[in-house]
Amino acid sequence: MKKFTVKAISLVLVLLTLCSSICAVTATAVDELTCETEIITPDVNGDENEVTPGETPEEPSEEIVKPEISITSDHLSVTKRKKIHLTATVTGVEEQPVIKWSSSDEKIATVDENGEVKGVAAGKAIITASCVINGETLSASYALNVVTSTNFIKDFLEGQQLLSYQYSYIDDYYYTNDKEAWQYDFGYGPIYDFVAPYILLEYDYVRVFFEYEGKDWMIQMWKGQYGLIFYGSEIGIYNKPHTGEEDNFFTFYSCPPTEDWVKMEMTLYHEELDGTWTREFTRPYDTYWWCTGFKDGHLRIEEPADELKVVSRLTLKSEEMTELFANGLLECKFKQVDSKEKVTIDTFYVDGSDIYLQWQDINEAENTMPIKITLGVIFTARFIRGLFLFPFLGFAAFLIP
Repeated sequence: MKKFTVKAISLVLVLLTLCSSICAVTATAVDELTCETEIITPDVNGDENEVTPGETPEEPSEEIVKPEISITSDHLSVTKRKKIHLTATVTGVEEQPVIKWSSSDEKIATVDENGEVKGVAAGKAIITASCVINGETLSASYALNVVTSTNFIKDFLEGQQLLSYQYSYIDDYYYTNDKEAWQYDFGYGPIYDFVAPYILLEYDYVRVFFEYEGKDWMIQMWKGQYGLIFYGSEIGIYNKPHTGEEDNFFTFYSCPPTEDWVKMEMTLYHEELDGTWTREFTRPYDTYWWCTGFKDGHLRIEEPADELKVVSRLTLKSEEMTELFANGLLECKFKQVDSKEKVTIDTFYVDGSDIYLQWQDINEAENTMPIKITLGVIFTARFIRGLFLFPFLGFAAFLIP
């Protein structure tokens, strides 16, 4: 009986579906016949573009494209007495107009009527291309750095990254491309700073902690010796979900999602023997989670790295977040001043969501020199003993306790 009822209901549904389809087709046919004979009376209050039967619809007007000029090149720098070519392209025109070229400083770089630039002296010059379209002058500029010398490694790293690192002929320094850094997946924790001195990373650091928007935040700054041939500085932004638990040696903070990156800039200064300060490089004001810069060279004193000074500006997500960061700086023994002009060593100034900061002497890194000296003495003693006891197996004898 149940099977009969189900089949009956299914048959009824199929018939209803067929009837609906037939009605729809019939209605469509009637509408089409009606449309062929119906006379449409224009509505005086209707759309001016409404089309009556027999009329040809107007073609939509083409959107007017405003002419624009741009400059492209395969180079960001040019070596003294060498030449590179810049290309200026104008879009939104049928024919390319005559381009006029000029240099902001011909003592640094010159440019001819074809966009060929020649380096004259080390420095920075702005190359401008301009033209006149319909009585309006269009122009575009290209910042070019003239360097005294170049090599294929720097040329390669200037245009693309290698293991997240790139090079800038402007100020002659290396930096991390934090937008595509493999280090992003590993976060940061105190254990990194503990291990660093034993892999030839001798740096000072300061960590600032605060809670904001349900997250624990850590903003850390570094400066010092990185390996045998580089010194530099860093500022990193990290966070993790707020748990209320105290941090410990193994606590790790994650590299933040894109919405938690902040705008900042960083300039590194190096104190000379006569007490004057030399600007080493400036990372431009931009959005970062990890702002870095490294120079070729070696510090006079690795630990602490007081001969380095970092001057920075950070624009945080809100004034509330800025205040929390400022309180953290106070806990780290920085002093707050009441104007940007008064910012000196280990002080900061707050202006809305901006913090202007100068850092030199404050340092939370432990002095590992005694440990390294002790290890060095043990290493040397064992090596000498091995040479005396086993002249031909000196290195093997070093391993004997």
